[in-house]
This record gives sequence, structure tokens and C-alpha cells, in this order.
Amino acid sequence: MREDAGAEVCYGGAVTIGRAVLAIALAGAAGPGCGAPVLHRGYVASVPYSDAPLPARTKIFLVAGGVDVANFAAEVAAQRSLWLARGFAADEIACYWAAPTRPGFRGDRAQFRRLADALRPCYPASPALLREHLARAAREAPPFLYVYVTTHGLTSLVPGDVPKDLLPEPDRALLDQYTLQLGAGPGQGVDVAALIAGLRGGAAPDDLVLAPGGLARALAAFPAATPKFVVLQGCHAGGFVEALATVPRLVGLMAARRDRTSFGCDPGQEMTYFGAIYHRLLGERLGAGGLAAIDWEGLFARLEAEVAAAERAAGTQPSLPVFVRGPG
Repeated sequence: MREDAGAEVCYGGAVTIGRAVLAIALAGAAGPGCGAPVLHRGYVASVPYSDAPLPARTKIFLVAGGVDVANFAAEVAAQRSLWLARGFAADEIACYWAAPTRPGFRGDRAQFRRLADALRPCYPASPALLREHLARAAREAPPFLYVYVTTHGLTSLVPGDVPKDLLPEPDRALLDQYTLQLGAGPGQGVDVAALIAGLRGGAAPDDLVLAPGGLARALAAFPAATPKFVVLQGCHAGGFVEALATVPRLVGLMAARRDRTSFGCDPGQEMTYFGAIYHRLLGERLGAGGLAAIDWEGLFARLEAEVAAAERAAGTQPSLPVFVRGPG
């Protein structure tokens, strides 16, 4: 469909693994979205990022980082709806998203339009803002912390034709690490020129990219006694395991081993394979006892098996999700 092609049916698109999950999760929460603008510029203007102060009670952080597909934002919207349905208040939940590029919007126009209302409470998904918000939450010492990030993951941002040993050390340290894209940050979280310009302009490396060390430092700022639940949906998310394993009282689920990709992050997918299955399993287990009452090893075993079955059915290489637990 061309950018100027006029109206379309809001619920068109391919049937995928996440469609039933998303439909249930957003029923009555996001609205049909048929009133959202059809053109990219109008859509982005109609769904501005929230600039509200972070509520003091925030303890649930839901982050969608990609700019080229809608399924990351759909996972965040569905999880926010789940937490609200389980009795948590809106001021306990912070959501983040990255406005799509024009090609990304064209590829997933119907789904982005359906999500418009659900995304209006969300902040921009930028490393600097997420770090600032986590620091504020840490000072409040919440009873628990839950962080869900869904986006594209990369093993390195160094271009393939650039010898790493020729890069200045600060540039190499910034670029040559596992990264999860947060597309509302400088250079949409992945553009090398923009990131280097930010670094040389004085920005802290942790404010430019979401990488293992930076995330671990943000989590370690919370009291050691605070239970921390972290789920990272993205290719190569297992590259965060070593850093997160040092964080006290952390339980972590990663969608793919450090050398593997995850699946379902293409246009037309309602959710990623991992994200859709995890969302359903979490919904089946999240009750009055909260996250602490969940058998996380049991959840992960079921998740691992179901993701493997979905990947076999699709004929893809196994992503091999990873479980990690910190000390304490």
C-alpha cells in the first residue's frame, strides 16, 4: 500500500502465532485504532511520546525498541494490559516505544494503527531516558522490579569492513559489544555516526546504547534485597547473561543464546515467537502472589520447549533461549 493510498481495513494482515494472544490482551484496552491517521507523518504526530514525570511508584518497565515493525510495540501494549488486569495501577507501570520509520509504518500500518491508543501513555525508548527512570525508581526502593525489553539485538555495531583494532578505544568500547536497539535514542540506537558524535559530544556511553554493562549497572543501583525480574526479547540477548549474572536477586530470561537469533520480528507478525509464548505463560501464572510466587525455572522450561516447537514448525535454526539467576 502506498503512503497516499487512503484508508484501509484496521484488522487486515497475516494470521501469525501472536494474533490470538494480542487480540485477547488488547480487547477493551487499545480500541480498534481505525481513527488513527493513515499516513506516516500524521500517525507519528498523533501518538506523541509521553513527557510526564515518572511516577514514584513505578516498578514495571516495558520497553519496545525497534523502529521497523509493530510487533515489539504490540508486546509492550499487551503486557501493560496484562499488568493492569492483574490489579496493578497505571502509575506502577512505565512503557516505552520508538516511533516507526516511514518504511516500517508502511509495512505494518494496520497494526500500528490498532496500537495507537495503547501507545499514548508511553515514553520514548531511549537509553538515556530509560537509565534516568531506572535510577529514579532505584532511589524509591520498590518491593520488586520488572523489566521487559523487546527489540532487535546485535552482537556488535562495528561495520563489517572496519578493522576493530584501528578504532580509538572509546569508540571501540562503545560499538563492539552486544546491544539491544532503543530506536528513540541517538541514531535510532544503531547508527554509528550518530553514536560516535554523541560520545565525542560528551554523552555517557550508557546513555547512547543499551548494552550488558550499562543495564547491569542500572539494575545494581537498586537495593540488593530487591527482587529483579528481567526479560530480554531480541537476537543475541544471551550476550547480556554474563553481566546480569552479577546482579543480586535477579531472575533473567533471554530469548536467544549469544550466537543465535530469535524469530518473529518481521512485518506482518503480531508478536515475536518468544514474546507471544512468554506473554501467554506469564498471564497463566501471574496471580495474587505476584512475580515472587512464580516458578521461574518451570516457566522457562515450558517457554523453551514451546519456542523450540514453533521454530521447528517454521524450519528455523533454534534460538536456544537462556535462563540466568543472580546471587542471593
